[in-house]
Amino acid sequence: MEHEKETFQVTVQINKGLEPMTLTIIVEETKIPDQDYELTFKITRDKDNDTLAVLAPDSDNAWKILEGKMEQEEVDLIGEAIDAHYA
Repeated sequence: MEHEKETFQVTVQINKGLEPMTLTIIVEETKIPDQDYELTFKITRDKDNDTLAVLAPDSDNAWKILEGKMEQEEVDLIGEAIDAHYA
């Protein structure tokens, strides 16, 4: 099923003492082996469009990283911003 991808921006304070970072979030449906589809969130930096990571909700308020290299603390901060977008 083809549908238009949702895109939105969030601003997060990842590194204390530095400016908050604006990230573009691209919502996609991804086929998961032995499952149906799962919503995933591609994280790109606004200035260069490089994909930093792909995140997915893990449980009630937890997030997991599917692709990329980020500390869990960074994943959680971005996940909180995504949750706030939908609140």
